[in-house]
Amino acid sequence: MRIPSHQLELPALYASSPLGFLAALGTLHLTTHLLDQAPRLSWSGPDGPAVLHTHQPLTHHSLADLLATQLPTQPDKDPLAIAPGILNQLRHPAPGSPNDPLQIPIDEALTHLRTHAEAERAHDDNRAHWFTSLINTLSLTLSKRDKASTPNSKDTAGGTLYTRTTPYFGRSGQMTLPNNWTKAAQHCLKDPTHIHAALTRWQRVDDYAGANLDHLSTGDAHMVSHGKATQQGVPGATWLALHGFTAFRLTGNTNRPGATSWDTTNHAFTWPIWHPPHTATTLTTLLEHPDTRTHTPNPTRLHNLGIAALYTAPRTRLPYGDGPLEPGRPVPVQPDRLGNPKRTTKHRTTPKPEAG
Repeated sequence: MRIPSHQLELPALYASSPLGFLAALGTLHLTTHLLDQAPRLSWSGPDGPAVLHTHQPLTHHSLADLLATQLPTQPDKDPLAIAPGILNQLRHPAPGSPNDPLQIPIDEALTHLRTHAEAERAHDDNRAHWFTSLINTLSLTLSKRDKASTPNSKDTAGGTLYTRTTPYFGRSGQMTLPNNWTKAAQHCLKDPTHIHAALTRWQRVDDYAGANLDHLSTGDAHMVSHGKATQQGVPGATWLALHGFTAFRLTGNTNRPGATSWDTTNHAFTWPIWHPPHTATTLTTLLEHPDTRTHTPNPTRLHNLGIAALYTAPRTRLPYGDGPLEPGRPVPVQPDRLGNPKRTTKHRTTPKPEAG
């Protein structure tokens, strides 16, 4: 495979920002879909911006125009243009069903998945991959009504079991993954400069919440110029970051959901920053490597993987649901135990022969 010869630094997508990191992944996956030859992604440093490697020269404007071709024409009907027919589901009509239409009864979800998988085998359709990146069929939950009538929430016998969605989407209030995707796309359609700004210099929009991926979107009164608390999300970066969800495999053991790079114990997102450029395919291998998920990372092993740093961002909690991810902070790396041992003095074990 020929190595890309062109590099474009994306100055707004910083390694230490969870929103910036996810937006960089979204940029990689969208350009992989759009370009004839696979692009690659790297970072200019442990806390530096993302770098996109391509076989053809791109500027920030031409890249933004290319990404904008994947905006949906009617986001209120189907906001995911790259994989239509997944985010346009209706909420299940059963009383007490989950608010998010992506939480589907498991039998229906498996029927959808089989259909998408058959299309993938027949003509390389991408919807099976997107479906399993957003909808977790391996971890199930009861409807609100069944939860209320079941004393032990782990006892799922006799109730309708619904799928869960990716943990990267923090749900609060009436938020759903489809309506967050829709709102981000609507802002980008209304003002096309949002995608260019996502790559170069973020534009925050009043009264836009984002998707709980950015702690600054909460817009506390002391952080905004007009002195009034307001939500201030970044539509362009959020739209790209939502596409970055496809990089993470969803897992689970029926009751407990999981995902690549997601710490289910601490409800935290942990991600690596790497030197050598990766394609979307090789990046999947890196993200799933055990040394990127350990609580005691070894610097020698990280170096061998080309990893310059690890960051983590726990999910905050609000009274009415999930809050935004906290700012990214470096994961402490244990001292290198594989370095050169201290030299020791050798002691003679036989008597020194006498002179003469």
